[in-house]
Amino acid sequence: MLRNLVVGGLLLTAAASAWSATNRPEGYVTICKINETCSVSSSTNVAFGASGQFVYKVLNGTFSCTVATFGSDPIPSKQVKECSVPSGSGGGGGGGGGTTPPPSTGSITGSSCSTGGTQTTVHETIRVTSGTYDGGCKRFNAGSELGDGGQSEGQDPVFRVENGATLRNVVIGTNGADGIHTYNGANLDNIYWMNVGEDAMTIKSSGTTTVSNIEGYDADDKFFQINAASTLNVTNCIIHRAGKALRQNGGTTFQINVSFNRCDINTMEEGVFRTDSSSSRASLTNSRLHDAGSVCIGSWASCTQSGNTSY
Repeated sequence: MLRNLVVGGLLLTAAASAWSATNRPEGYVTICKINETCSVSSSTNVAFGASGQFVYKVLNGTFSCTVATFGSDPIPSKQVKECSVPSGSGGGGGGGGGTTPPPSTGSITGSSCSTGGTQTTVHETIRVTSGTYDGGCKRFNAGSELGDGGQSEGQDPVFRVENGATLRNVVIGTNGADGIHTYNGANLDNIYWMNVGEDAMTIKSSGTTTVSNIEGYDADDKFFQINAASTLNVTNCIIHRAGKALRQNGGTTFQINVSFNRCDINTMEEGVFRTDSSSSRASLTNSRLHDAGSVCIGSWASCTQSGNTSY
């Protein structure tokens, strides 16, 4: 009888541990629960979710463990969710390098915006200098003042996002001009590019740019363009029909740190990542590839892959 009780107790403990582990990704530790205040001491890839479903955001300092902080609810059916950080990060520093993305749990869904929403024509670049700009999934078409959406240099962006501000729930229409420019870091969430213009997004100055829940089509050259030493973390993306998914500005030697996690990359004329810098680093994990060419093009200091499948 005693033996049965001991074995039963061990099984219950193991089951409870297994359930608890699903509320944070493998290798992560919980630092607070939903609606509590958390703190990390440096830029860290923080996970938010429960039951094996998570969204991620690079955060620094004090923040609230809420849907509003992370921009979306990974599992609305669960009321209790947790914020967690990579084990050993000490509540900070786990994501500072920008090349080790969080582990993947969940599907690749891209943007939840449809292309049939209200349309507006943008005649002058919309600047997002602080806080959050929520486009409500409207379609923003570039006016001729910004460019024609071709490959000519010098077109203006539809949006300019600065100083860690957030752009959310936007459809860039059939004239994408030069897409979105970021300065000094930015957060892009739930963006849909119907027909990429010169580029989908360009990092124009140093900082950390976090991109999640996006999709885009028909970039004649590259989707992401990186023009400054920076970190780019991309999670849950669909990129179809492009020359390259990402290009560091040709001939430059500054360091960029890039992570793509849970992406569907289909029909690249050349490949996924390209650089001329021997100090830059990139990783592609937990992604699906079809006719994607070479993943690593150029003289990367490190360009790694794991958990990817071809279809």
